[in-house]
Amino acid sequence: MECARGATKRQRVSTVESALASIDVLGHLAAFLEAGELCQVRATCKALGSRDDSAFDGLSMTEEAASRIYESASDEEKAMLPRHDDEGWIELYHHLLMLRVPLTFDQIIGSDVEYQEGDKAVVRTTLGTFSQSSAICGNHVMRAGKHWATFVFDFRKDFGDHSVGVIRPLPGWDQRTSENFHPANSRYWADRTARWEGDVDFCHFYLSGEGECYYSNFNWEEGHGNTKSIWEGVDDYDCRNEKLGLLLDLDIGTLSVYQNGQKLGTLKDGLAGVYCWIAGFIGSYGSGSASIERGYNVNKLSE
Repeated sequence: MECARGATKRQRVSTVESALASIDVLGHLAAFLEAGELCQVRATCKALGSRDDSAFDGLSMTEEAASRIYESASDEEKAMLPRHDDEGWIELYHHLLMLRVPLTFDQIIGSDVEYQEGDKAVVRTTLGTFSQSSAICGNHVMRAGKHWATFVFDFRKDFGDHSVGVIRPLPGWDQRTSENFHPANSRYWADRTARWEGDVDFCHFYLSGEGECYYSNFNWEEGHGNTKSIWEGVDDYDCRNEKLGLLLDLDIGTLSVYQNGQKLGTLKDGLAGVYCWIAGFIGSYGSGSASIERGYNVNKLSE
């Protein structure tokens, strides 16, 4: 009886593997899977993970399925996701999926910041002592094209400085359990990678005060430090309005700020390579929240 059951189970597994061995079947299946799940499928059997040169020009079947999904993406999506030379198709498929979902603060680095009611698109802070913290859209990496984000801040009894902007991807940094983190502090800077281009590794716009903007290349040894950007339109910035939009245009390498449905100005040019959205919090006392939304939401900005 046990032998019969074992034989039946092996037959069922063999049937499933035979079905998945068709690239058309796997392609349809892959369209319903996350990139991590596709990696798990690749690991289930040799036929799906093999890079036999005679199969798909050196790609495994799962990688071929991921490449076909990417090729079926819209022209706009592919323009925003040019493939890196060292990038696998499943990794690229992951970024395509991230492009299609709402923005979320996937990484919280530092203390005194947490998600509001479990919503990763909204973070809240309660600053009882001096603290530096950041919330980063770590899974949503921008590499080309135009990217919009709407930020809404709500701070009360606050004497801190809070900022929004862009930063290089920092994978794994949220696992370091750092008590404080802000990109302006050089002690937290990261090593460069091949996907970083140019000398603007972060650029952040302060919401309080006079709308100051600072940038750096994460390497003071090259003399770029935390430099103030002088931008036209700063006189029109209203710090009392805690709703604004940012446009990262990697076609021309600029970061611009919008308020009340109108462009105030270009904060910085010369941006190139890969970036993530970031919200930074520095302060001694106060509480409040910050939310992010993909796109330019004029209605939200004008509320």
